[in-house]
Amino acid sequence: MFKSLLVLTTGASLLALAFPSVFERYQVSLARPEALDPAPRVVEAALPAPAPGRALRLRADPDGHFRSEATANGRRLAVLVDTGATYVAMSETTARRIGLAPAQAEFRYEARTANGEARAALLRIDRLALGTLPPRPADVMVLKGNALGDTVLLGMSYLKSLRRYGVADGWLTLEP
Repeated sequence: MFKSLLVLTTGASLLALAFPSVFERYQVSLARPEALDPAPRVVEAALPAPAPGRALRLRADPDGHFRSEATANGRRLAVLVDTGATYVAMSETTARRIGLAPAQAEFRYEARTANGEARAALLRIDRLALGTLPPRPADVMVLKGNALGDTVLLGMSYLKSLRRYGVADGWLTLEP
């Protein structure tokens, strides 16, 4: 009996001496970062933008209007091309959003719009770009309050600065 107790004690002692080093190696293996597979290669799916300075073509909407995105002083705007509008026209709310802040005294003009008459201020945008066309300055009529809502009319004060614009077969072509 003493002999088996001595063998058991010796075995337990050897196990107790070996266990800390085995446990430390196990902890070190847990601390190493797990090796991950490399991320899959990203493939660009968008078409390249047309080179600036080239003609821009807009297709008519089902209602016959030409709509596009423009940037005014670096801020995006949805616009409706309107050859019947003398100026680029927008509401006071939209003007403030793009950094134009007319003083109350500047609303000295009376404008007739499809929505009726409204007080208006005449200002100038330094940089107005339609689609891929290069930016250019344009005169802007800002209507008091929210007369036009979110609609921005791209009128003749912008269009006449272009070399050419014209409509054929449901497409509006604008050339800088």
